[in-house]
Amino acid sequence: MSGGEQPLTDGGAAEPRSLWTYEFAALWLAALFCFCNMAIFYGFYNHLAGLGISPGARGPLLALEPLTALVCRPFLSAMLHLRNSMRAMRLGIVLVVAALASYPFVSAVPAIAAVRVLHGLGYVIWISALMTAFTRVLPGGRVAQGFGLLSLASLLPAALMPPFVEVVARFLPSPGWTYAMAAPLMLAALLFLRPLGPRLRRLADALPGDAIERPTWREVLGGLLAPGVAPLLAAYLLLLLGHTMVYFFMKTWALSLGAANPGLFFAVANLATIALRVGVAGKLDTLNPGRWVGAGMLALGLLVPCFGIAGSHALLLGLAAFYGVLLGANMPLVNTAMFRVSAPRLRPANVNLLLVAMDAGFILGPLAGGWLLAADFGLRGVFVAAGAAIFAGGLLALPVGRLTPAHSPTHS
Repeated sequence: MSGGEQPLTDGGAAEPRSLWTYEFAALWLAALFCFCNMAIFYGFYNHLAGLGISPGARGPLLALEPLTALVCRPFLSAMLHLRNSMRAMRLGIVLVVAALASYPFVSAVPAIAAVRVLHGLGYVIWISALMTAFTRVLPGGRVAQGFGLLSLASLLPAALMPPFVEVVARFLPSPGWTYAMAAPLMLAALLFLRPLGPRLRRLADALPGDAIERPTWREVLGGLLAPGVAPLLAAYLLLLLGHTMVYFFMKTWALSLGAANPGLFFAVANLATIALRVGVAGKLDTLNPGRWVGAGMLALGLLVPCFGIAGSHALLLGLAAFYGVLLGANMPLVNTAMFRVSAPRLRPANVNLLLVAMDAGFILGPLAGGWLLAADFGLRGVFVAAGAAIFAGGLLALPVGRLTPAHSPTHS
């Protein structure tokens, strides 16, 4: 390649030299506002308890939103492509806004279930469409850095929204209104998406047809047999299963330790993650992602049960910082490891399979936690089970390091 020649994507189109193109920035800002609606549901289990919902029904209601996403995502994978991704993102946002606005007005199990299904449908349409566009605007030599920065769009709301919600909720008529107040933020995301549509259409026109077509199901299923793909999917599922058990039940545990603001746990954890991502963003693509994911999950699996023996809220916040650092190192590197072990044509599909594993983790985590509490294992038992799941995922991921040796980025 000559000094002035621009590198090419897998589809043959000129690849952007800089990570921060307009397309990347617009998608990042839209994601930032949209993830605000997910960051406020850390106390949903407590909200259901306050409505008088039986303990046996709370876990299924928590899981219903990601269950909807899990069921719908395979069908969306066959329908979404670069040209229709913008319309799909707008539709998803509108559906999520409708769901958020409904939470204050539902208190019976059937009505809550309907709103959770609507919320899950809007979310899965939006995030699947966003990832379809994101994988096409991301420079090949900045995969880990790009995913790391995209994850900041979810981490910033996760760090800032819980303590903010705890303060604002005192002035709202009911906890359901805390979810409705996120609706305007979702609508704000449409402002960043409005100028993006024509740019994505021009990008799609510049790519050959086979570059933006989805691979067949036969290709996707065959790709699961490639070395490293299935272990990474299983490891990611176990990581999210354990994480969601911490996410949904930590507020109850923090309150039992006398926390005045239980949202501070998530603020500390996510600020630690953000600090890590910002500090090492330029080095992520030079690491061995499989080895770091495996080692990080093993350490995380040992850390999580320690939440149950924390004797004070201050100690719990100290553990939250370590939790945020370990979790923050794992998420973008899982995506990078999947890119490394996947055939180029299957990379977008396999990233979507990681999202399927995420959906399954968000279903199984609250269900498992709810069952453990119903069986009188207590919150300590929930944290032990969460740590065991994450540790098992680390054992699966660690051997993938043989397939993902550290290297320097292809281009800066």
